[in-house]
Amino acid sequence: MRTRTFVPVLFLCSSLLPAQERPEAPANPRPVLVDGVIATVNDSAILLSTVRGVAKGRLNELAALQGRLSPQQLEAEMKKALAAVIDRHSLAHAAKTFGKLTPDQVDQIVDQELERDQQQQVKDVGSINAYTRELKRLGRDWPTYADEQRIEKLYDLAEEFGVRQRLARQTNLYLTPRMLRETYQNNVDLFVRPALATVLQVQFTGSGAEAAATEASTVWRLQELTPRQLADKFTDRGATALAVMDASSLAVARSAIRDFALAGPAGAVSPPVQIGQTWVVARVGEFRAARNSSFDDPKTQDELRSLCSRKVIEEFRMQAMDRARQRTEVWSLIDQQQQAAPPPKNR
Repeated sequence: MRTRTFVPVLFLCSSLLPAQERPEAPANPRPVLVDGVIATVNDSAILLSTVRGVAKGRLNELAALQGRLSPQQLEAEMKKALAAVIDRHSLAHAAKTFGKLTPDQVDQIVDQELERDQQQQVKDVGSINAYTRELKRLGRDWPTYADEQRIEKLYDLAEEFGVRQRLARQTNLYLTPRMLRETYQNNVDLFVRPALATVLQVQFTGSGAEAAATEASTVWRLQELTPRQLADKFTDRGATALAVMDASSLAVARSAIRDFALAGPAGAVSPPVQIGQTWVVARVGEFRAARNSSFDDPKTQDELRSLCSRKVIEEFRMQAMDRARQRTEVWSLIDQQQQAAPPPKNR
């Protein structure tokens, strides 16, 4: 078995944010390790860079909506990403124990898939030398890339053994009329509901507020911008981004905006609306139209079958995940740090 040297690292959460959101560097920065092993599952290592890549999209999304994130938010999102990566590795390693195949047979399947992948990729770039150069350009080599792909292929096998094959054996058991009826009753708000919407708002004040709001309304129709990004374009004309709100919770004074948002669709931008001494431009965020569908409606029946199927699949996946956690050994730097931390002092 190949031996690995595991190098623990500290979370560098701020490096996940867009450049404009990062805190300023100290006057005398000290060298820090920017990558290394942050967790292991059995004999496979999970790098900080991998966790950073999983968390980056969510962090950028949050930063765009609310600006600079607090250290607590960064830490929470990184922990979520790490937990997701650990679970994926655990399920992958447990694939050898889920099906009727022996661990050696599973390894053979994965090795054959990896060999086919390598042959296809070499064919795509023209030669083994060109393929090696391409991997090097991406900061990888074949063993590293193969390790990553091995986890992905083992994960797919775990899904096949732990979920899809079980589902195929029970197709005629779970979609009963009683289950469909109970699912409808337990999720009636999906089929009988008022319109739901979130509303994004930018407020304008000052002598030229109406003209600025009119121009901003046009810009917002043409560009996908967050309220903050739109406000930044008009910051010298009295623009302020407001918090994202549930349309139904808007005050009576903003009833025009509420009615506009609840009419939908998502992405619609309102003309300027005067509220007291200010002018407001609104954009519909998330939107769900009002609905009143009975249980016997054919479309409702189709949705209930799909909902039931997803529920069973999720139950099978959770059961597989529970078995995987019992059959794999996990080490996490976060757990180690928490265990080493002194207990909080009583005040």
